[in-house]
Amino acid sequence: MAASTLAKYIKKTASTKKGTHPEISFPSLVLTSGKDFGNREFQINFTPVSLPFEMVAENHAHDFDQFLFFTGGDTTKLPDLGGIVELTLSKDGKKLEKFTFTESTCVFIPAGMYHCPLKFVKINNPKKPIIFSNLFFTANYKKIPNKSAKPVKKKK
Repeated sequence: MAASTLAKYIKKTASTKKGTHPEISFPSLVLTSGKDFGNREFQINFTPVSLPFEMVAENHAHDFDQFLFFTGGDTTKLPDLGGIVELTLSKDGKKLEKFTFTESTCVFIPAGMYHCPLKFVKINNPKKPIIFSNLFFTANYKKIPNKSAKPVKKKK
């Protein structure tokens, strides 16, 4: 049988066993698009978070748009986040606002908007982790540090 000319439109996601954080023990799925697939510059990842931790401490921005998705890991109750997530946002880098999520949520972060810290405060059931997805539109992921923001003090 001849190879399909449509096969070039299908790509398996890559599974990674080791994340960048020791608190992430489950494999993540990552899909990257580029000139060899879709001719778009984007990446999306799906990361199951089963332990509370601070994923990103420093408030920063990017020169590209980004979407953050927080979805419940219980497939019978997807709208229920199954925990608590905190995310800080700021348009100007000076007035920081903290948002708390307890339901599945999507956050649009336009280019130039400051964001983080990002904290997974509580995970109700480690066997049904919060699924964190990060979608961004660039081939080069770079952070622009917020020089105006005061460092966030950690509670003891």
